[in-house]
Amino acid sequence: MTTLTHAFSFHDTPVSGAIDLHLPTNYQEVFEYANDIMVIHDKDTGEILQANRKACEMYGCSVEELRGMTIGELTRNLFPYNTSEGLRKIHEAARSRDGLLFEWVIRNRKGSETSVEVSLKTITLDGVVRVIAIARDITERKHAEKALRQKERYYRRLIERSSDGIAILSETGTIRFVGPSILPLLGVPSRFVIGRPVFDFLDEDNGQELRALLAALQPEADSTLTFRILHRNGNWRIFEASCRNLVADPAVCGILVNFRDVTQRTQDEEHFRARERQFGHIARLSTTGEMAAALAHELNQPFFAIVNFVAGCRRQIQSGRYSEESILAALRLAQNEAERAGKIVNTVRNFTCNGDYRRQTADLRNVVNNLADLIEVRAKHAHVAVAYDLDARPCWAECDDVLIQQVVVNLAVNGIESIEQAGSALKQLRISVHRMADERVKIMISDTGHGLPRISPDKMFGAFFSTKREGLGIGLSLCRSIVASHGGHLWMTETDAHETRFHVLLPRAAAQAA
Repeated sequence: MTTLTHAFSFHDTPVSGAIDLHLPTNYQEVFEYANDIMVIHDKDTGEILQANRKACEMYGCSVEELRGMTIGELTRNLFPYNTSEGLRKIHEAARSRDGLLFEWVIRNRKGSETSVEVSLKTITLDGVVRVIAIARDITERKHAEKALRQKERYYRRLIERSSDGIAILSETGTIRFVGPSILPLLGVPSRFVIGRPVFDFLDEDNGQELRALLAALQPEADSTLTFRILHRNGNWRIFEASCRNLVADPAVCGILVNFRDVTQRTQDEEHFRARERQFGHIARLSTTGEMAAALAHELNQPFFAIVNFVAGCRRQIQSGRYSEESILAALRLAQNEAERAGKIVNTVRNFTCNGDYRRQTADLRNVVNNLADLIEVRAKHAHVAVAYDLDARPCWAECDDVLIQQVVVNLAVNGIESIEQAGSALKQLRISVHRMADERVKIMISDTGHGLPRISPDKMFGAFFSTKREGLGIGLSLCRSIVASHGGHLWMTETDAHETRFHVLLPRAAAQAA
């Protein structure tokens, strides 16, 4: 801002009843052509003694016209912008060594108003103390401040109405700021938590996780965390948070945390998983029930053989014509048949169990091999030949083997039944397991049945769709859901020879994990 020094020397010469002030040539130009409004007042009466060109432009008056006007005529003349308030500020500036700085509103002859910042200071002209007013147009600044306030109100309203929480933590985890939405989320006002360590409100295990996260979080880096917080009502709530290191940002100077209550969503997901497990168990029981006749026939053979071998041994012993070798041979055969029946029963029991699911790294070749007896039972009953094509290398996958077995059995039994219904001469089911070049493993089940129905594939995989009269219609839908939950993909194709193929693609796990 342009200033005038105390070196000014003005000469008071009456002109038309007013005081005419003459400035030295060098300072006259500074005063006259300054970019700011400059007006010299009498320190006692506030009378306008002199004004520069900028003042004349802003007010739309000549210097002579300005000399005859009061302070109120140069503004709104309404408090706090009127003659008495302007005169009070001039008197205050006259008494002050440092002068006075304040905002004011000026009005020109046409009634247009301009916001200005005014600096009042005393100067001595030929031994007489005057007050010089230097004013700068701050219209743009006022507009910017207004826009900033509106934006601040906008974002404050967003934060207040948001169902998500916003917090700023120090690098050590002290809560420096938290939005007003903390009240509905935790049941406490923001003042209750500001200044306290965030770990005071977290589950102990989650507190350790957050400490490690804050210690490892690099500048401008993001990270996510799921944790539990104790609500004021005594219930634990589950939250999902996104953290970003903005310590270097002068506007934040901390760790920005956006968090959301996902308790209801988590409970809904758990209920959905429980219901899906129930549907899975029902589907396995349904599949086993459909295979009941084949299972009964398959078990009848070893049991009938056992009865025959035991009866033969008893007859030999009763007749007294036996040898130890012949008795042991018969018992050995009976044992083999009993073990065969027990293996079938054990496979069915494992398949229909309703235990807790757990993921582990498994070789999908073994998963398929463990189902061979169960699939063979159904295939033999339908006079279908089953061929296996297994990769020579291990096919590791992170999976729940019971659920993947359910997918394989369901698709295999569907294929066998399709072959039965088609009555084709070639009755063959083929199951293959191979490693793919893109770090995935594929299980393929193909059959020579009647082919795909002429409907949308999405409808086939939809809930309660079935081509069987007594089917539940949850088999294929459940298969797709199981595969998707393992991060995989299930789809079907048909060859030119009307061979139907179901493809199950799963992510391959590292051999080290196995």
